[in-house]
Amino acid sequence: MRIRPKHAAAGSALTALTLLVAACGADSATGGDDGGGGGDGSTGAGAELAVDGTFTTSVTADPGNLHPHLTVLSATRTVDAYMYDKLVYFSQAGEELPWLAESWDVQPDSVTYTLSEGVTCSDGSPLTAGDVAANFEFVTDEANESPVRGALVPAEIDVSFDDDARTVTLAVDEPDPFLLHSTGELFIACRAGLDDPSLLEREGIGTGMYELTEAVADDHYTFERRDDYTWGPGGVAASEPGTAKTITLRVIANESTAVNLFLSGELDAVEAVGPDRQRLEGQYEQVSMRGVVGELFFNQADGRPGQDPEVRAALAQALDFTELMSVITGGYGEMSRMAAAIQPAACDYDAVAGHLPAADPEAAAAALDAAGWATGSGGTRTKDGSELSVQLIYNSTRGDSTAAAAELIAQKWNEIGVATTARGMPPTEYNEVVFGTGEWDAALLPINLRLPSQLVPFVSGPTPADGGVNLAHLQNEDYTAAVGEAMAIPGAESCEKWQEAEEALLEARDVVLFADEVIPTFLNGLTVERGGDGLVAPTIRLQAQ
Repeated sequence: MRIRPKHAAAGSALTALTLLVAACGADSATGGDDGGGGGDGSTGAGAELAVDGTFTTSVTADPGNLHPHLTVLSATRTVDAYMYDKLVYFSQAGEELPWLAESWDVQPDSVTYTLSEGVTCSDGSPLTAGDVAANFEFVTDEANESPVRGALVPAEIDVSFDDDARTVTLAVDEPDPFLLHSTGELFIACRAGLDDPSLLEREGIGTGMYELTEAVADDHYTFERRDDYTWGPGGVAASEPGTAKTITLRVIANESTAVNLFLSGELDAVEAVGPDRQRLEGQYEQVSMRGVVGELFFNQADGRPGQDPEVRAALAQALDFTELMSVITGGYGEMSRMAAAIQPAACDYDAVAGHLPAADPEAAAAALDAAGWATGSGGTRTKDGSELSVQLIYNSTRGDSTAAAAELIAQKWNEIGVATTARGMPPTEYNEVVFGTGEWDAALLPINLRLPSQLVPFVSGPTPADGGVNLAHLQNEDYTAAVGEAMAIPGAESCEKWQEAEEALLEARDVVLFADEVIPTFLNGLTVERGGDGLVAPTIRLQAQ
């Protein structure tokens, strides 16, 4: 049987990007809340393991609609990750391990998965190849308005399956070096939920090691272990020692409250990014995630100051990016290395080093002088009767550190005669300005990705006015050429070309990438691995107390 999805809708793609961008930070997305870069959670190696223990942790917001294909928000995907499995497990060490798929065959424009035998759903039904195919049909069907479509998986996929052979083949029109990575990471829901989406919205029917047994909005979500589960990452089974019998996720918005509960023993794991982090650093093992937090775009639409490459170069040269990195991460970050920072990343390179200008405000001012922007009596530069002014916008929910970084940028630009105002906006308004009205000049806009290919529509192609998501109206021929070459090269072999593409963006100051945040989850009495959507439930191992 073959399933041919409808064509992608611009509105659907825009919705996906909007959620990804709005989510970064306080509620980071798929692309925004994942990664490695810290400890491996190996506290107490060799310790006695608990039998039928309970694991309790927190989420910062209620997940709302639990349908795994109708969200890219991390609070929801964090909860969903306890109920749903993926086809492939991409470990922090860079391994590709069997999960729902026991094997796969990758071609330049297709991937064929062979499903593991004996996989069952939480309602007792067997998982078939047709069920897996139906997940991709749902996501790529324009009518379903899945924000996952075009953001986390390709918008257009030709799907075929063979239930007897347990195979599912996913094909695209053009070569895609990361087709395995994007499709292998999709949550797989079971047939009953796909047939009746309302079941997925409030309950969940998946193949995961855990089944949702109690959901109290804005309070807690409780899961119970499925003892017959044997198909976890690399063959992990529910019967292994230390596997939790019960998991409770408590909804706790206030970080100080969550940390207090962790210190009192009421939580076994807690994520901390603010001042309370200092109370835990060095005292507990941790696993961490990495994501972009410092990413600056200049609007290059007609009439905007960022359209002038000399202005963009001067604005970048006026800033000390090492200082900005420290401010925007609260002192806990690192300089960015590449656009797709979410771990486990498909590539590993440093496109940023050597491609950010050294801070030199005097040289920046001289460059504006040479470009004809003369300083007026009020201190603001003008040219041909027009004032050089910049409105810098940022997502106000990202907290005090982002606001401080925005104010520092505005200060440095004002000092060289560029009339700059920094304006924080709530996500709804922020997204409308960036993707709707276009009334912005510069934006602190971190886009968190796992695959370098996912950046392409954001920095090339159609603009929002034309149905695309090229938010800054970028036209970088060197980037486009390098991407064209990269897309024809399989997997990690393409990474060198992706690095070349990103360096072209940085050199033109089309994108200024300068800070990654490293966010730890502190652990007490357990080991666990991180994955693309938070803690990997089948890897939780509780120690005896």
